[in-house]
This record gives sequence, structure tokens and C-alpha cells, in this order.
Amino acid sequence: MARAGQEREALTAEQAFDRLTTEHLRPLVRLLGSDPPKRKGELVAAVAGAMTTPARLRALYDRLEPLAQLAVREAAHAPDGRYSRTRFVAAHGREPDWFQPSNNPHSYWDRRETPTHLVLFFPDYEHLPTDVRPLLRFLPPPDPFRIPTRTEPPAEHTLPQASWDQKGPDETVPVRVRETAREAEADLFAVLRLIDAGKVRVTDKKQHPTESSLKVVAGVLTGGDFYTAEDEDEFDHDPAADLAIKAFAWPMLVQAAGLAEKRSGVLKLTPAGRTALNREPSEVLGKVWAAWEKNRLFDEFARVEAVKGQGRASLTAAATRRKAVFAVLKDCQPDAWFAIDDLWRFMRATERGFSLVGERDAWKLYITDAEYGSLGYDDEHSWEQLQGRFVLALLFEYAATVGLLDVAYVPPQGARGDFWGRWGADDLSCFSRYDGLLYVRINPLGAWVLGQVKAYQPAAPQKTDAVRVLANLDVVATHTPSAADRLTLERFADSTSPAVWKLSAAKIVSVVEQGGRIEELREFLATRSAEPVPATVETFLADLQHKAEQIRDDGPARIIACASAHVAAELANDRQLKGKCFVAGDRLIVRESDLAAVRKVVHRLGYVWPIPSE
Repeated sequence: MARAGQEREALTAEQAFDRLTTEHLRPLVRLLGSDPPKRKGELVAAVAGAMTTPARLRALYDRLEPLAQLAVREAAHAPDGRYSRTRFVAAHGREPDWFQPSNNPHSYWDRRETPTHLVLFFPDYEHLPTDVRPLLRFLPPPDPFRIPTRTEPPAEHTLPQASWDQKGPDETVPVRVRETAREAEADLFAVLRLIDAGKVRVTDKKQHPTESSLKVVAGVLTGGDFYTAEDEDEFDHDPAADLAIKAFAWPMLVQAAGLAEKRSGVLKLTPAGRTALNREPSEVLGKVWAAWEKNRLFDEFARVEAVKGQGRASLTAAATRRKAVFAVLKDCQPDAWFAIDDLWRFMRATERGFSLVGERDAWKLYITDAEYGSLGYDDEHSWEQLQGRFVLALLFEYAATVGLLDVAYVPPQGARGDFWGRWGADDLSCFSRYDGLLYVRINPLGAWVLGQVKAYQPAAPQKTDAVRVLANLDVVATHTPSAADRLTLERFADSTSPAVWKLSAAKIVSVVEQGGRIEELREFLATRSAEPVPATVETFLADLQHKAEQIRDDGPARIIACASAHVAAELANDRQLKGKCFVAGDRLIVRESDLAAVRKVVHRLGYVWPIPSE
């Protein structure tokens, strides 16, 4: 076989079989139904002749088991005539049989002595000979791999059992389902308001939300985070000890999108963040995701803390990996549930995956111990542990948080067993906090963001009976309000008792001055109250809305003092300065955006205008 990075030399059947030893050729000749000759040249001629004779080739193909026939079909239609083990196993679950069962199943060499007819097609177990491929044109191309889908995720999930512990009864856990689009639309504004209140702190170096801020953010999320404190593992060093997902993602997402920035350790809204509060949430979420796909602020794999040494290894660009994942996701059926394991299979079966780390740098990644626990050692599930966990983190922590994917999941402890064979992983309940993600569904918002549909129609807000709005401007909570609802009430109203708030003109005006909308309050009251909002409250809000529209900030300006009102009038009435200068007695008011143009005209008129450059 060719070494990694080298192109294999194309071989004819005679050349390929000539590279085998006599010991390997004799069993192949026996498969042709004849006694093998003694000389190697005659052995090579026998098998090469059979494989390049169309009638005999077809007869040999017909003797293959169905799975082996699939392997030949795929290689016959591959550009290089290559059988890809990784691609084939991903698509079909296992390899075809290369050797017939042995009477001594414990002997590796006994198994190798009796090859199946498949080896005649692949003398090197990988490539069809160049003069055999044209003779296989009668074979239909393989069916494209399609991800199996279902209308609903299963209600329960059976946890895998280790091979050394097969005697215990199966353990099943209930599957949790979250439809995320509507949650994300509410969570976006709740988090932005929380940031506006100065309640989200981040670390200095990595700008991650602090531990206390994670709890604060989780408190305003619709339905809370995906997991609760009761789901977390009691051991501090276990990957499941910290199951904050949405609460961690939102501060990172709004920073990447330029909606918030760190100032003195606290996140503050940027002008773009204030503008976002007045936009359609779906529009903002689309822009947030577009920014996240390209961001270099953070690598999702860094949250797979069981893998140590990430700072020393040279990982591939996270943006490139995200692009690869979502290129595959765009080809998945929207509005249908599919398993994460099948998404992994799809990526590998279509060879549309990505590399997370180079072969040499994989040795720098490890579990527990840098030498014995190195991930450079070969493992049957290396892809799942590296690329697979990146996919889980990207989809669960970010795509689902932004509302693109509905998710079906269980607690991560024991959900996957693909890391059990790794040295140093014995004491881990899971490989990452994302291991419990089982199924996803591209919802209408996700289909729109992914470009699968041209338009997105947000679902109408659901009415609740969370509050009663009284004619005297009191808002009474009918039960304990959610953290997000309480935050909204505190922005627009004064608390007069634990369950009562009075709408405040001063607070509402202050919110509007900071870029908020009265319409936001009107929508909140209408959707949180089972009864219509009283006319007095509607009039109160309409009056404030009218007053808010009477005055606007037209931007900064400079006051220019003139020697007399006559000079000021002369300049203001000049044909080229009309609309750029406004007279106020013997002074002119000039918008900063017009300063350069006004100064040029003033010079042309012969006046000296010593305006400082700053």
C-alpha cells in the first residue's frame, strides 16, 4: 500500500497479482476451481487471465455475497477505483468478508489462509486493477447514502453496555425534547436586556462568562438551560460536572456578533446590540449565526475538556470545520428527526468530513496522561472522539441555542461508549457534556438560515395568563414570573409589592432614549395577559409613543460665532450652504457631517474660519 500522502501507482491485474507471494496466490487460484500450478508466473497468469475475461469476471461477481458486491460496485464507480473502508463501513455498518470463517476462530493466520472471492477483485484489499475496471461497466452505480429520518424521536434511550459488563439488565432513560426556535427568539432579547443591566461578567483573557454569570443567564432563559443542576455529576473533574450549555453559548454568541463587548470585565451592549432590540428576532438570529460561523473568538472543541493538550496541538481552523458541518447539514431533510450517529455516518460515507488535527499533532492530545493516554494511538472510534465531539458541541451548544435545530437528548452520563477503550477514560462518566445529544431536527428557522427555504414566518406568540393589566396602570403577576418576565417588568415599571408593578412614564421614556421600543412593552402585555389590555393603558402608551416621535437626535453639530447677525445670514443664505447652516442670531449651527463642505465654501467666500482640527 502507498504511504500516507503518496499517490498509489496504478496497476493492471497482472502487475497487482505479481506483487503477491506464492503463498497468497495459491488460495486465489483454488477459488477459480482449478488446481494451482507450482510456478509463480503460472499462478499470476491464471488469476489475471480469469479477472480480465469478461464472462468469467461476471460469473465471479455473481458469486460474491451482497455486501461484497456493493464494495465492488462502489470501487468500480470511484474515480480511482478505490475501495474506501472508512466510507464503506460508515454507509453499510461493517466491511464485507475478505476471508472465510476458520475452524479455529482464535487463529488470525488460519483466517487469512482462506480468502473469499472478493480478494480476486482487490489484490491489495483496496484497489481494482486498471484493466478490470472497464470490464465492470455493466454494474449500476451504488445508491447514494441517505440519512434515515423519523417523524418523532424515541421516547426512551437504552444506554450502551461495556463489552465486559453484558450480564446486567438494559438501562433505559427518558428522552427529552426541546423545540428551540421560539425559545431562541425570546432568549436573545432576554440576554441582551440582562447585558444592558450590567449583570453579565466575563473573564479577562478568554472572555468566557464567569461561573456566577452562567447562573444569572440560565435564570432568564425560556425553559432554562438544557440540563439542570440535578443532572450534573458530583465529581468536579468529570465532564458532566458542568452542564451549562445555552448559558455559556449566549454571551459568546453576542460577542462574536458584535452585539456586546467587554468593558472592565462586564459585557455592555454595543450600538448594534441596542439596534438589535428593535429588530425582528429571526433577523437578528440569522445575523448572529452568520457571525458565529466565521468567528475566531472561540473553538467549540475547547469545551471538550476531557481532551488535554489542545493548547500545544495545532488544530485546524474552527471556521473551516463549521463550514464543513453545515455544508452537510444543508443536504439533510428539514422538519424531520435524524440521529446524530447517522449524521456522522453521512459525513464519512460521502467523504465530506474534516480534519480536526494533523496526524503528528494528534499525539499531543491526550486523556489524563500525556504519554499513555495520547490520542495518537489508533482507536476504533478516533473519529467519534475528535471530529464527532466537535460536531456535537457545534450543534448542541450553538446551533440549538440560536434556534436552528430542535434537539432530543438524555443526560450525557453513560449515553455513549465510544471512548471506553481509551487509556485514562475509565473514571469518566462521559467524554463531553454533549454526549447526550441523540437526534436533531432542522426547524423552519434553521431551514431559512441554512438557505433551504427562501422565507421564514415566525410563529405567532403564545398568549399566557402570567399577568393581569389593570386600568390604574398596575401590572399584577398571577403567579411567580419567570426571570425573563421579571427583567422586562423592571425595565418599564416600578415594583410596588412582590407581585405588583406600576407602569412608569419615566422608566419607559428612559428605555426609549436608550434605543428601546414602546411596542416591545405593548407586545409583552398583550401576550402575557389573558384579557385585553385596558383602554386607559393603551391611551397611556399611545401618548408616550406620540411624544417619543416628536423629538429626535439629529446628530452632533458645531456652533460657529459670527461677528454679526448680518454675516451669519449672508453665509446661511448662500446657494451652496442652504440646508447646511442654521441661523441662531449671530451664530451658525453646522452638523459635524457637513463641516468639511461648509468650510470649503466659507474659504471661497473669502472668510477665515479657524476651526480646530479636533
